[in-house]
Amino acid sequence: MAQTSVKARLQPILSNLYHVTDNPNGIVDMGSAENHIMTKDVSDFANSKIQTTPTTFNYGEGPWGSKRLRTAMANHMNKYFHPFSDIHPDELVFANGITSLCESFGYAAGSSGDGILISRPSYQAFPANFGAKAGLKCVFVPFGSTDQFSVSAIANYEKALLEARERGISVRALLLCNPHNPLGRCYLLATIKAVMQLCDKYSLHLFADEVYALSVFDSSSSSSAVPFTSVLSFDSTPYISPDYLHVVYGMSKDFAAGGLRLGCLYSRNKALMEAISAVSQFSWSGPVSQLFAAQMLEDEEWKEGFLEQSRGVLKERYEKCTGILDEHGIEYSPGSNAGFFVWTNLHPFLDLSSCKDEWAAEDALADKMLENGLYITKGSSLQAEQAGWFRIIFTQEDDVLEEGFGRLFNLIGAKKVEA
Repeated sequence: MAQTSVKARLQPILSNLYHVTDNPNGIVDMGSAENHIMTKDVSDFANSKIQTTPTTFNYGEGPWGSKRLRTAMANHMNKYFHPFSDIHPDELVFANGITSLCESFGYAAGSSGDGILISRPSYQAFPANFGAKAGLKCVFVPFGSTDQFSVSAIANYEKALLEARERGISVRALLLCNPHNPLGRCYLLATIKAVMQLCDKYSLHLFADEVYALSVFDSSSSSSAVPFTSVLSFDSTPYISPDYLHVVYGMSKDFAAGGLRLGCLYSRNKALMEAISAVSQFSWSGPVSQLFAAQMLEDEEWKEGFLEQSRGVLKERYEKCTGILDEHGIEYSPGSNAGFFVWTNLHPFLDLSSCKDEWAAEDALADKMLENGLYITKGSSLQAEQAGWFRIIFTQEDDVLEEGFGRLFNLIGAKKVEA
């Protein structure tokens, strides 16, 4: 499977980022899903609370994560994910990011050429995460006019699975990204149960990506917004075997600490966990990062304040971003109340006159954005079903957000609509 080099794609962007005084001609990053607003709080915590010892700079207890870190994460998930059954430290394995855990899961759950069902649109890195080395094929599920967060969407998953079988692909798993990236919505409990039943029917592993679990905010602009429900928060045994239910979580989103490169997998499937642990030396996270994360997770007073502040920031940034889009008459996907993104329709601004089709026009617009110092992730990278949709990241400071929108509107010729 051919994969685009991450270095070739992102180094020109990340090495030349916009700064209002230090690099005003740099690239405005409205494409990388990071909570830039909260990183100062994380930095302040580290500078005041983290103390190392000589043993911090040893290899540590192994690539699966220290007992302290696994205990701290189990306690954290028991408090905030409201699991039906308590999570225990031995049911968690750590790696240097969820990317590595996707790859390790691919090795453990299937063979090269097997498939994993993933909804459209979806996080752009999944094909590389599962496919580049583990060799799993992403079987993307289209929904058309069906609401993919409803029980009705199960028929679409099943249709995609059966069509993949006809092409000789043995589907081994289904990925449920909840809260969803890039749509910023959460799944109904009834839908989660129906997904589990589908997995049980076809002996599929349910791989739940809940990395945005606590990045859920009150959305006053959307009465249809659904609160987050973890796959662990109810008795799932009537719907799926515990051996087929797995959850990944990490520090990069809810804790604005992507630089720690830390993620964990929860599973009660001992054989799967042993298989993942057998290759975990290739995704070893450092003891310094583990110490940092454990300290954050253990400090309940700081953590509660941080998460509350983050939810407020997300709400305010989302409303600011959608307010700007509303002022310019630009459509976006409704119902969002989670994550750092707005799924935005720029199809009316595609130049169809000079391109062979709509997708080529989308590529051309994305290229022009970069030429004009703006990075926004295009829909084709996110397996969008229709051309012209872009994922805009709103978790930036005012000066960055305003500069980014200014460059975008100048490029596409968007004007404020009259009231």
